[in-house]
Amino acid sequence: MILNRSPLFFTRQNKRSNSNHPWFQFTAAILLSVNCLSGIAANPQPDKYYARIAHGRSPDTHDLNVTSLGVLSLKNNMVGHADLSYLDSDTNGSAITLDFGAGLAFNWYVSPYLSIGASLGYNWDKDEAIAAYFPEVGVVVDMTESFGMTLSAKRYYSLYQEDEDIIMLGLVFRK
Repeated sequence: MILNRSPLFFTRQNKRSNSNHPWFQFTAAILLSVNCLSGIAANPQPDKYYARIAHGRSPDTHDLNVTSLGVLSLKNNMVGHADLSYLDSDTNGSAITLDFGAGLAFNWYVSPYLSIGASLGYNWDKDEAIAAYFPEVGVVVDMTESFGMTLSAKRYYSLYQEDEDIIMLGLVFRK
C-alpha cells in the first residue's frame, strides 16, 4: 500500500511498530521557520511619508530639465505625491508647475510604484499657462530609517504641445 511507503506518525513495517515523530517535528520546524522568515521579509512596511527633492532631464533631446521639491507618501499599497517643479527648456523657456499624482505601490525596503498624475503651471517666458498629464514608474530605496533615494521615469503628454520623457534621480528624507 502507498501509505506504508511514507509513514506519517505510526506504521507497522516488518512486524514492528515505529514512529517518525522526531522527523515530523524537524520537518514542521523547518517549514514554520521558512514561513516566518518569508513573512518578515514580505510584509509591507509601516506607512511612510517622505520629503523628496529630485532632478531630471530628457534623455532624448536633453532640452528639458526638471527640478522638483515635494512630498511622497506610501500607505496601504498606494502612493501619492505632490511636487512643486521648475522646468527649464532651451526652446520653451522657464516654467513652474504643481504636480499631483496617485497610484499603486509595494511598500517594502525597496518600494516600486506606478502612478498617474497631472501637472498645472505657468511659463513666464511665453506668458502662458501650461498643463500636462503623465504616467510615472519609480522606485524608492530606503538607505537608513531617515534617508533614501528615488529613481523615476515620467512621460509628459501635451507639455508644450509635444510629449517629453524625463528620468529623475532624487533624495528622500523622512522623520
